[in-house]
Amino acid sequence: MTLAPFTQICDMFYEVSYLPLTVCQPQGKPQYWAPRLESPDESQEANQALINTFAQASPDQNNPFVEISSPAFFFSVIKLNSGEYLIIGPASPHKHAPAEIHQLTILRGVPEEKRAAYTERLERIPVFSFRQFLTTICLVHYMFNGRLVSPEDILLSRSPIPAKVDDQLAQAIFNARENQVIHTPASFEHYILQAVSDGNLPKLKQALLSPVSGSIGKMSDDPIRQEKYTFICFVTLVTRAAIAGGLNQELTFSLSDIYCQRVDRLQNISDIARLSWEMCMDFTQKVEAVKWKNKPSPGVMQCCEYISLHLHENIDLTQLTNLARTSSKTLSKRFRSETGLTINDYIHRERIKEAQSLLKYTDYSISEIGYYLQYNSQSYFSSIFKKFSGLTPQQYREE
Repeated sequence: MTLAPFTQICDMFYEVSYLPLTVCQPQGKPQYWAPRLESPDESQEANQALINTFAQASPDQNNPFVEISSPAFFFSVIKLNSGEYLIIGPASPHKHAPAEIHQLTILRGVPEEKRAAYTERLERIPVFSFRQFLTTICLVHYMFNGRLVSPEDILLSRSPIPAKVDDQLAQAIFNARENQVIHTPASFEHYILQAVSDGNLPKLKQALLSPVSGSIGKMSDDPIRQEKYTFICFVTLVTRAAIAGGLNQELTFSLSDIYCQRVDRLQNISDIARLSWEMCMDFTQKVEAVKWKNKPSPGVMQCCEYISLHLHENIDLTQLTNLARTSSKTLSKRFRSETGLTINDYIHRERIKEAQSLLKYTDYSISEIGYYLQYNSQSYFSSIFKKFSGLTPQQYREE
């Protein structure tokens, strides 16, 4: 490729992407850059450090390399056929606070007198998701080197981290048994996610405030990072549960992204815990709003919440009428009109939904589950279960 077409393509690439790029010698010295009218402010040492990291992570250097800095900015290094290196970035997955941009200027070795201009340039950079950035790098690599790679090729081309996973796993299990430390049971997790999927706020609050055995697995030695990793895992599961509950997929993923960005900025464990609670409640409320498009009146809603919290107890019509502050006849008529079910059928339906969770995620016998849900006869429990699910409890558990 001659010099003129190369520089023209670089200029056009910047014009459509607004992603800064620099062509460097192996020692990091800039040869060409875009935007052309603004001098490259990053230090030669910072460029060489990126190139060296690329060489260590991808010895053959046939595929592009992507680095994520802290705070979260994306950089890519592509070795050109000429032997020079093309550095693209920084790109950003979200708009950064001024303090984070300042942190990057220090990381990239920008001289103090040039930091204001560099910061102004960063503020013009469009937001790129990580996947979009990877795809863009694939296109650039093909454009300049004539080799087509996929985003997955870029991720998999890095040298594997030398970790003996099986050895670490054996040691982790031994330590857990020796110290009597167990993970939080999966049944507890499923119970919370079922509450999110149902849009059931009372059930969710009850689950979140209930004591539970076990603990979250250790994912980092740093306590703040541990909490953030836990949050990311949790919001991922809650997102899927909300989609299963009927929440719009694009809305749900966008909401998940917003919460991930918020937790990334927190540096206090209690703040992260509070955000986790708010996140879970927010998703559940939005699912509830979808399920209750024509929301019941306050009296009927109170009855629904009461039923949800007392499925393991005998629920008397008198209790519900006192709660709704109306007569049994008026409540029965209003309840059926607003929910489409009689009070008895609504109680049965909620109990059968609870029974389905218990059959899926616990080892309780069918008779025990029926007993907990106030069905003293197993045959009666089976008949009600089949009426609302189309299967017997045994068939449901087997499937």
